[in-house]
Amino acid sequence: MLLELDIMELYNKAIVICDGKVKVADLPQHGETRIVTHQVKVKRSSGMGEKALSEKQWYKKKENWWIAIGGLIAVIALSIPFIIMKVSNSKFALKEFQNLGTVGDFFGGTTVGLLSLASITLVTAAIIMQKEELRLQRRELKLTRNEFETGNNTAKVQQIDNAFFNMLSLHHQIVNNIKLAEGGDPLTGREAITELKKIYENKFAFRQFKLEYPEEGFRSYAHSSILKGFTEKIFKNANTITQESLDEVYGDFHAAYGNNIGHYMRNNYRIVKFIVNNVANDEEEQKKIEEETGRKPIIGDKKYYFGMLRAQWSNAEFELILINSLYSENHKFKNLIIKHDVLDIEETQKKDMSQEVFILKESMDKFKAYKKLIEINK
Repeated sequence: MLLELDIMELYNKAIVICDGKVKVADLPQHGETRIVTHQVKVKRSSGMGEKALSEKQWYKKKENWWIAIGGLIAVIALSIPFIIMKVSNSKFALKEFQNLGTVGDFFGGTTVGLLSLASITLVTAAIIMQKEELRLQRRELKLTRNEFETGNNTAKVQQIDNAFFNMLSLHHQIVNNIKLAEGGDPLTGREAITELKKIYENKFAFRQFKLEYPEEGFRSYAHSSILKGFTEKIFKNANTITQESLDEVYGDFHAAYGNNIGHYMRNNYRIVKFIVNNVANDEEEQKKIEEETGRKPIIGDKKYYFGMLRAQWSNAEFELILINSLYSENHKFKNLIIKHDVLDIEETQKKDMSQEVFILKESMDKFKAYKKLIEINK
């Protein structure tokens, strides 16, 4: 058996082929079609039939039964006077005009009760039909509202994404515009950031050198072996950096190189703040953010956006951003990084989730010198 279908004529149709039979139905503008199968055969379907069925058969609708009953009662009511006349073999002779009142009383007395009952059934049918229309209208409005909300949410997600990726583009422009001239050839971009990280570490190592050898000068410290030894002593061991020492060294570093890197750090803070205020992980967080900011965020995955941001950073950028956040004057940035694990450095596998202390990952041993500054209450 060969089945040929004209797809241009069968526009917006649902087709089911089973057991040698084909059922075709018009797809409703809004609604659903259900197909129930048993042993790989269609047993019944809702919204489909062999003649493009999308409506119930007439006898399955309550209002049709009420209309039929009402019509039947009306016919009976109108038939009763004539039935009475037939059975009683009565005849009415209208010789005078005033006799018409008697005829009217007769017909009214024999039909009014049943006609009233018929009107009640027809009114009931009208109420049922109106109720069904209102139900369909409410359903249509609900579907329209859902579609509007879906479209609105999609547009808002696109708006957030566009703003986010524009901020990333700005981030790269800022990186490319960073310049550093320290005696030799000027450095730009990520090379300048890498050099700035080395300058910061050297400042820390020199501070430690002066604490241990207060009488020695910079020339003694500048020897490569001494420089490397103090750098490793500070940054290769755990908990060697205190808040006081970091504030002192980074404060001096920022005073000297803030014009080179300050704009870069502030931009990263604004990107993180943008993600936190515009992306919620669930409805509960969405309501909380809306109460705090007055703006309704989208529901999405913050980790996705944080991951995209981290992907833009080099290793030197990653480290300098964390160091910048640990500086006391930048405590707001630190709070965001710790609370939302922006840098993905929190240990989650071995951590007791009931604890509210931030635990540094073992794989992040390059930050172990800052461990006691990182592992704090969220």
